[in-house]
Amino acid sequence: MSKQIEEDLDDITKKILHIGGMVESAIDRALISLLDRDRETAVEVIRGDDVVDNLENEVEEKCLAVLSLRAPVARDLRYICGMMKINSDLERMGDLAVNIAERAEVLAEVPPLPFRPDVSRMAGVVKRMVREGLDALIRRDADLALKVWKTDAETNRLYRELIGEAIGFMRTHPDRIGDVMHLVSALRNLERIADHATNIAEDVIFVVNGRIVRHHMIEFSEKMGAFADPKN
Repeated sequence: MSKQIEEDLDDITKKILHIGGMVESAIDRALISLLDRDRETAVEVIRGDDVVDNLENEVEEKCLAVLSLRAPVARDLRYICGMMKINSDLERMGDLAVNIAERAEVLAEVPPLPFRPDVSRMAGVVKRMVREGLDALIRRDADLALKVWKTDAETNRLYRELIGEAIGFMRTHPDRIGDVMHLVSALRNLERIADHATNIAEDVIFVVNGRIVRHHMIEFSEKMGAFADPKN
């Protein structure tokens, strides 16, 4: 690796991690606004979205400049391609945090709904996925990335349970249907954040192992388990 490319990749990494920190903070504050009915925090999240959008453009421009000017090959090329995908997923996660905050802003103005403990549980799982996905990127840890991918099943289960509770509540409280639909929208955006966290996990595996595992994670997981067995 030439010194110039090494410096370029370090710069890209720093920018990506900066975006990741901002997005993680936006998700955390959006969930606080939802769970604590904090309208002021929701507004702060909504107003901060442009910063993430601008940083995403900076990273994409930097990646394209390195591709055109440095002509990277092999591992360096793979790394830049992976960072471009992760950059896009992080920006989308920021948008989804804003969507949650918008729903939280509305819900803060109506009587509380009886789902806080279960929403808090799902929020905790998703926040852990985001944190561990970024940690996997920092450490270039394919095993941790695989753990993030596996955790998505728990998020999906919690989401389905909450939707079932919401449907039952609407049947007995038809006057609150509009309010519940705002909550359901927030939950859907939260579930989508988890999906993007799994995308990042898959891209980390691509960067580390050079394997395109999207749509083939089950097979990859089984092989990882075989590699971990000293008998194989």
